[in-house]
Amino acid sequence: MKKMKLTKYIITLMTALLVMGMTSNSVLATKFPVEYDNHKKVKKGGTLRVGYVHDGVFKGVFADVLSVDGPTTDVAQFGNYSLFKPNNDYTYSKDGLAQVSFNNAEKTATVKIKKNAGWSDGHPLEAKDIEYTYKVVANSATNSGSYNAQLRKVVGIEDYHAGKTDKISGLEVKDLKTMVIHFTDMEPEMKFPNAGFIVSSLLPYHYLKDVPFDKLASSDKVQKDPLFYGPFKIKNMVRGQSISWVPNEYYGGKRPNVSKINIEMVSSGQAAAAMRANKYDILLNESGGTYKKVRKLQQYAVLGVKEKYYSYVGFKVGHANKEGLSVMDRKTPVQDRVLRQAMGYALNMDQLSKKFDAGLYYRANTVVPDAFGKYNDHKAKGYTLDLKKANKLLDKAGYKLQKNGYRTLPNGKKFSLKLLSEGGNSSDERAMIQNYLEQWKKIGVKVELKDGRLQEFNSYIEQLVNDGKGFDVWLSNWAVPMPPTTSVAGNYMPSDPYNFAHFVTKENTELIESLSSKKAFNDKYQLKQFYKWQEYMNKEAYIVPRQFRYSTYVFSKKLTNISLKPKESYNLWENIAFTK
Repeated sequence: MKKMKLTKYIITLMTALLVMGMTSNSVLATKFPVEYDNHKKVKKGGTLRVGYVHDGVFKGVFADVLSVDGPTTDVAQFGNYSLFKPNNDYTYSKDGLAQVSFNNAEKTATVKIKKNAGWSDGHPLEAKDIEYTYKVVANSATNSGSYNAQLRKVVGIEDYHAGKTDKISGLEVKDLKTMVIHFTDMEPEMKFPNAGFIVSSLLPYHYLKDVPFDKLASSDKVQKDPLFYGPFKIKNMVRGQSISWVPNEYYGGKRPNVSKINIEMVSSGQAAAAMRANKYDILLNESGGTYKKVRKLQQYAVLGVKEKYYSYVGFKVGHANKEGLSVMDRKTPVQDRVLRQAMGYALNMDQLSKKFDAGLYYRANTVVPDAFGKYNDHKAKGYTLDLKKANKLLDKAGYKLQKNGYRTLPNGKKFSLKLLSEGGNSSDERAMIQNYLEQWKKIGVKVELKDGRLQEFNSYIEQLVNDGKGFDVWLSNWAVPMPPTTSVAGNYMPSDPYNFAHFVTKENTELIESLSSKKAFNDKYQLKQFYKWQEYMNKEAYIVPRQFRYSTYVFSKKLTNISLKPKESYNLWENIAFTK
């Protein structure tokens, strides 16, 4: 959304690169290079100037498990590192700030933190921080979107969430640097970082323990003076606009080559001009419109990868009850599958993808990005433009076309749908949104923008995350980590806070649960079930996939040691350097 990252899966350069593992070479092979080296000697020091393209501000909640906006996650990536570094097959490696070992017989995972890993105030990174982070996520007062079905596998975490106890019994602090996590049962996806079972981004217990959970996200210790255990820490910040980062002397890895990183927000309308004027050494989150304008600038190298991302049209058919469970009870025309399918077939994503954003986007065939390789059901067609089929579906279901060009419901009543969407970072995005409205008009479905306008980014997120009212349809996107079975499908469980459609069906739940069953330790069975789930999602159309995309990153040719490969990208910000 997210990236926009809404969230838990909101796009950062680092996470977007880290999730490249476990795909075939043919999928990783793109029209862009993935490395850059100018073959000159490294020069220590220097200030790295980074522009982040966004027509708005970052909210500044510097706690990954509490953050709800992508820009904050993106600008914090220099200090907010994952504990775990992946192997090239994206299983846990031994080279990160912590190591993980599993004991399936005892249903445990043991996490050992590196001895020299520390917070930016000098306090060591400890097992207590792991325990505290689990508590923050699971405490009902924080309303964390990371409290999901995977975390519920930790023994005792549901009792803690319900307020029955002040401890999570399944978390065993063995010593200062070692945590043993006890699970109710083991699942196939546990071997992957970011699968949701083991927290990978920690909060400092010693620093935050006295802050009430319901005040944590709004506290100065999280928003104004946060601590980090990555290679950089904040020196100065203009809230919502820019941050200056300097090396964290207590980081558990090697000292960064550059002495400072300045990152600031730059509007989509100004980004290309800023790059032509050599204002930035790196440009992040660029749109296709910006890419078209900067790709031929001789002083920059453009790298790119297929991104684990999908955009979609969502249909809101329910609400979340007091326990956070989705209930599919909303009185809305989009409860009708035929209407949802027809609106999917009215979309002209192939044509739009060619027209806008310099070919960086392409039509999605399912909600599983094809960057995941074999996990995407390549035989699935998805929703191609077919106005004839859309109209036939509506005619057969009794949606009668009136003289004004719009249809009535099968019961004869007039209807219109409200669409929630953010303002968009470019004129291309806004033109595409207008196109959707016009395409739906072609099949007689009246869709209007909520409040008659596109929403400001932060307001849009608040409405979506907090189950806002007054809309039937919304536009959004997800950036998803490994593994796709939990990071994509898991979003659509009844208990998941990111099931914004609030659709709940027995078949959907059973299919998703089968992906993590004992049978799913057999890869062939799991893949077969995952294809069935993708087929089911396309048929039911509560979520209609729109586009996949390439991510491009612009680097000055004065820089070296740049790689977007899975394992190397983990240490990007400490390796990157200016040259003599």
